[in-house]
Amino acid sequence: MRALIWMFLAVALVFGQRTTTDEANWKAFLEWLKVQPPNSRPADLINPYRDKLLHEGVTEPEVNRRMDMIWSGCYHRPDGVGPFWSKIFAGDKPIFTEQPNALLVSAIQGRKSGRALDFGMGQGRNAVFLAQQGWDVTGFDPAEEAIRIAKKNAASVGVKIHAIVARDDQFDFGATQWDLIVVTYVRDLTAHDATVFRRALRPGGVVVYENGSSPDNGVLQAFLGFQIVRFEDVEALSDWNREEKHRVQKMIARVP
Repeated sequence: MRALIWMFLAVALVFGQRTTTDEANWKAFLEWLKVQPPNSRPADLINPYRDKLLHEGVTEPEVNRRMDMIWSGCYHRPDGVGPFWSKIFAGDKPIFTEQPNALLVSAIQGRKSGRALDFGMGQGRNAVFLAQQGWDVTGFDPAEEAIRIAKKNAASVGVKIHAIVARDDQFDFGATQWDLIVVTYVRDLTAHDATVFRRALRPGGVVVYENGSSPDNGVLQAFLGFQIVRFEDVEALSDWNREEKHRVQKMIARVP
């Protein structure tokens, strides 16, 4: 019994030390990222850090482990998504289309304008388009640079949008105040998102969603409480990385 206790304590000590070390490694990466030039290609932006670690003598298995942690942090950590996406959106050769999403364009045809929310608005391509069609648009994104560009793009065509620097876990979606929620190429939506959206939308309000294909049709299942106006899971050119086709899911869901 005593031996098991000592083994448990040893494992806990090693885990604690690794967690502390990983935090230091993450902070070192963020400091490096601050001084890197913008680059619209995520791999071209981040992979030089791998070369830096190898040059410093870090073993390849350890480099691989750290890079996995760093990639995850760029997409998921609260202190990572903003700096990472700011560098992406500030790049001068975007790998994403700067035109409004085609599914969104079709979804609002013949629909009376109202209040729209652009979830993860990026450089504002969808928000600006909606504002040009007479919608009162609010958008949020964790990347300060994305919000700056979105405001600039709106001003350049003479429309106003409400653009906010925020993550989705910080933004107050409210209740019964939106006629349209747009989510394109941000992340897979969940059952929790469906609950939040249903509360936030007015009767008859719609969700327009497009992203890479989710496993097991999880997004569709999450929104079965809505009226599914349109759902596709197809091989198509996506709004990102347009050089080749990818599996893409497209959904228009309406509050009954």
